[in-house]
Amino acid sequence: MLQRISGIMGILIVLWAFSGCSDEAASDKAADGAAKADSTQVDSAQVAANNKKRKKPTPKGRNQKRKVVEGVPVKVSVVETGEISDHVLYSATVEAEETIDIYARGTGLVRRVLVEEGEQVRAGQVLIELVDDELKLNEAEARLAYQKLENQLKRKEALFNRQLLAKEEYEDLKINVEQSKIRWERAQLSLDYAHVRAPVRGVIAKRVVKLGDRIGGNSKLYEMVNLSRLIAHVHVPGQGMHNLAIGQPALVTTDFLPDTKFEGEILRISPVVDPNSGTFKVTLELNARDQLLRPGMFVNAHIVTATHNQAVLVPKRAVVYDDGMPHVFVVSDSTANKVRFEMGFDDTEFVEVLAGVKKGDQIVVVGQNGLKDKAKVRIIEGEGLRIPAEPDSTEQTEKT
Repeated sequence: MLQRISGIMGILIVLWAFSGCSDEAASDKAADGAAKADSTQVDSAQVAANNKKRKKPTPKGRNQKRKVVEGVPVKVSVVETGEISDHVLYSATVEAEETIDIYARGTGLVRRVLVEEGEQVRAGQVLIELVDDELKLNEAEARLAYQKLENQLKRKEALFNRQLLAKEEYEDLKINVEQSKIRWERAQLSLDYAHVRAPVRGVIAKRVVKLGDRIGGNSKLYEMVNLSRLIAHVHVPGQGMHNLAIGQPALVTTDFLPDTKFEGEILRISPVVDPNSGTFKVTLELNARDQLLRPGMFVNAHIVTATHNQAVLVPKRAVVYDDGMPHVFVVSDSTANKVRFEMGFDDTEFVEVLAGVKKGDQIVVVGQNGLKDKAKVRIIEGEGLRIPAEPDSTEQTEKT
C-alpha cells in the first residue's frame, strides 16, 4: 500500500516539474515576441521621421503649370452682299477676228526678210524686199518714154490750135501719150511690188518665206493676226437659244491665266442649226485687254443669263458639304456653329445664300475642314495660320 502511494506521489512530482518547464518556455517565447514588436514599431517610427525630414513644403507664390483647354485656330470672314450672276458654261477656243495670209504680188528673189514671228507691224510696213535692179531700169525707161511723148504732144497742141495739124494726127498722139503713161505706171507698180507690205496693223504669227527664195504671185509669205479683235465660237443647243441675245455679257476664264478674268459679249448668233450636232454657232467678242489672251487658247465662256445685285455672298472655300448639303461654320462667342444654308446662284468665287446665313455673320474660311459643331475656336489674324501640335490645348502658367 505504501509502495503504491509512493509511486503515485512520484508521478505527480514528475508532472509538476514538466509543467513548470513549459510555462517558463512559453514566457520566454512571449518575451521574445514582445521585444520584436517593440523593435518593429521603433523602425517604422524612424522611417516616418526620415521621410518627414526629406519632404520639403512647396513654397507659396511659386508658378505652377496647369493645362487649359484652348479653341481650334481658324480664320474668319464677314458675310457681305454684292452682285452675282447665273450663267451657262461653254468651252471654246480663242480666235482672231482678222487672220490674214500675206502673199507676194510680184516675182523675184528675196533680198531681205525684215520682220520675224511675234513682231508687231503697222499697216504699210515693208516686210520683204525683192531683188529689183531690173524693175528699176524698166521703170526709168517707161518714164522717159512717157516724158518724150508728152513733150511732143505739147508742141503738136500749138500747131493743132493754129489749125496746122490734122485732128486725127493730134488725137492719135494723145492716145500714144496715155498709153505711155500707163506703161510707166505699170512699171512703177511692179517696182513697188518688190517691197511686200503689211495690209493692216497686226502681229506676225508665222513666217514662211526664207532669204533667197524665188517667189511668185501665189507664194505665201506670212500669217498675220490682229490681236485687238479676238473672238470665240461656242455651240449652243437649240433649247438654250431662248436665253441668249446679241450684246449679252459673258465672262471668260482660261487655265493659262488662272487668276485673270476677261469680259466679253455675244457678237453674232447664227440662224442656222448644225445638222450634225443640233447646235447654233454663237460668236463671242472678247475684251483683249493687255493682249493677255492669244489665239489658240482654250477658254471657258460663262454667258450671263440673270444677275442679282444685292445677294448675300459666301466664299466657296468656306462651304463644307454634309450628306451633299452645303454648310458653313458661323462663329459666335468663340463657338463655331454648323449652319446649313440654301444655295442660289454661284460663280467662280462665291455662292449666293437664299436662307440660313445673313449679312454680317462671321464664317470660318480657313480651318473648317474637320471642325465639329459647337467646337470652341480661336480667331487668327494675319497672313498665316499656325496649327499647334495639340490644337485643342496648351500649357499655360499662372500664380497661385
